[in-house]
Amino acid sequence: MSRTSTIGARRPAKVPIEKYIETIVADVFETFAMPSEEWRSLWKSPLVPMAITTVDHRELRCTQVAIDAAHELTELVWKDRAEVRQSISREAFKKISFNAIGEAIVASPSNVPPGTADGPVDDEFFSAVSRDYLDWVDRLAGKKLETTSRHIPCHLFQFESEVPAFNVGPVMFRPRAAWISTFVTEPAVSELVRKVEQRIVTMEELSRADLSDITASTARSILNFLGGYGWIATVEIEDHEMVQSHRKASIIVGLAIDVIGLTFDSENANRLTQAGRKYIFGEVRMATNAHGKLVQGMSSNLPGIGGRPEALRAKMAAEQPFFDQAGSLLEAYLEARKTGAAVHLIERWVNALYWFGEARREASDFMAVVDYGCAADVLSGAGGKIGPLKEFADAALNPKGSPHPEPQVISDAANRVYVEGRNKLAHGEVSGLFEDLENTRKIGDALMAAIFLEVTPELAKVLQDRPHYQKLSVDHAYQGFTTLLKQRL
Repeated sequence: MSRTSTIGARRPAKVPIEKYIETIVADVFETFAMPSEEWRSLWKSPLVPMAITTVDHRELRCTQVAIDAAHELTELVWKDRAEVRQSISREAFKKISFNAIGEAIVASPSNVPPGTADGPVDDEFFSAVSRDYLDWVDRLAGKKLETTSRHIPCHLFQFESEVPAFNVGPVMFRPRAAWISTFVTEPAVSELVRKVEQRIVTMEELSRADLSDITASTARSILNFLGGYGWIATVEIEDHEMVQSHRKASIIVGLAIDVIGLTFDSENANRLTQAGRKYIFGEVRMATNAHGKLVQGMSSNLPGIGGRPEALRAKMAAEQPFFDQAGSLLEAYLEARKTGAAVHLIERWVNALYWFGEARREASDFMAVVDYGCAADVLSGAGGKIGPLKEFADAALNPKGSPHPEPQVISDAANRVYVEGRNKLAHGEVSGLFEDLENTRKIGDALMAAIFLEVTPELAKVLQDRPHYQKLSVDHAYQGFTTLLKQRL
């Protein structure tokens, strides 16, 4: 696949970077003539030189004046470039920017007009150094971009479910064995992994292998990565710096898992998780009573959904059309997020789905209710107003062809979750952290799951059949979409 960088296609910066470049250059040149001991006395840490480095690690001595200006310049360019923020982590960009400053300063003598090397420089000099800096930013940022298939281990089912690989848009879910056969292709490594999987060789025996044994080392890394997970999600992230690509992949996989969870009840959906998710499935507990006696206990919540293999296979096959519809929205979101924000309706659907997933995973009812309320607000485009939220919920759940409309039930549920729940909890009108809000939580989950199941296919149709919605304002798009929901038969 081609690696076409979006970094180089930059527009003129909206910020006057020349003034920062002038400050940095002046400070570097002045510090160059400073005695070493005097310069070292200015360091904040004796272990960290006060310097701006080039790509080849050359240090350009400076003071805190240049460091501060370089940080401000980096932040301004970071904010000005949406495509950079999407594809490169903030920490990686800081290093890129500082290296670009260093390279531009090293090359700065070439920007001095002939015959004026010892005289003052004018604004054009700093403009030229600024252009060099931006060119170096583009060059260095472009080198950071790679296209990778990211793999995230998951808990989907509790045992050998015999569910075949399936996808949710850009995310492909494979059973452990299928992933190994697809991606562990080096014969010697594959054979060693297979032996451990089949318990012919133990992990303890593998760990005792010579560290210089590349085959054993690679097999160990793969098996440690797989851990106790039975499924692995794979998603391709195009043209991203490695840290940022992993961050995005983890979020997209989490959203795809939340889509799967929509097709199961809340209790089962809570058993779906991915590596790195902060969710406790089991813990050993210990306490000391008033007499000093140790009291032990434990709890467990087996990850993954259980059930008869044939029933799970049938269910997952039946749900694939919904996974495809939701997947098309995730696909559009991931594509748009290479350089900026997605179309408003898709952006809100994705953000609401994230709130919904977080609500299901929350340990406290208090935060779950707040999360469900936020999901309802974001998905409906209500803007904090209960009226539009109720109208949207009613349009989703009571379409024109509904045989048994229940507008009051939906209205009451929206009030309970949003007005009496989210608003009062978030604004501190009621205390909620140790309160029993189980019923409100259940109402929130049922309400939002039902809305997502109805709205998602319709939004996928809008994405495919009504591209003009992308050009409408948020308010007009929601008005049109709500009308479409109401008119369904």
